[in-house]
Amino acid sequence: MTMTEPLTQSKKEITIDAIDKQILNLLIANARDSTRTIVKKLAGMGTNMSERGIGKRITRLEKLGIIHGYTTMVDLNQVNMSILRLITIKFTSSKDFVTRLAEMKDHLANAPYCDFSARTNGNIDWIELKFFNNHEQAKQEEDLYRAWFGDIMEDYRSYDLDIHKMGWQLFDEEDFDRFIKTTCKKEGTETCPNITIKK
Repeated sequence: MTMTEPLTQSKKEITIDAIDKQILNLLIANARDSTRTIVKKLAGMGTNMSERGIGKRITRLEKLGIIHGYTTMVDLNQVNMSILRLITIKFTSSKDFVTRLAEMKDHLANAPYCDFSARTNGNIDWIELKFFNNHEQAKQEEDLYRAWFGDIMEDYRSYDLDIHKMGWQLFDEEDFDRFIKTTCKKEGTETCPNITIKK
């Protein structure tokens, strides 16, 4: 399902059009943009709307639950949170595995340094992103974490990451295809033999 397809919520059909998507992407990039700023940015993208019209759309998106809230992006180096660590875990079986996993999830939900955690499938079972002030802090947390939950871990690996991009945007299949085709055209069609480039 793409963002342009109908979504079902409480037996009501919710549709998001191209303008809604543009507004959402602007708010994802900067949640503090005023309606006046959004008007100017949309105009630069070829969409002309009034501040009132944009305000109504944002209110609608909030009421529908599509916008859950607003957040702030910070420069991690300037707030002393420059160490980003990726953790992968493969679980081992234990008779109280379900209880221990629930305890681990609860621990991560409350840990201020854990930004993301998720169950996966494939060769690993769990993945996490954690932020720390320094390497010593990251090592201390790793030692304690493995002591606390090592009984359900068969394999634990950690990687320090050098961030070059952080952020995302809404897109649909047409946006994806357009980006891929543009890149293939730039890099040469031989890199994408199954995609026909329209001239």
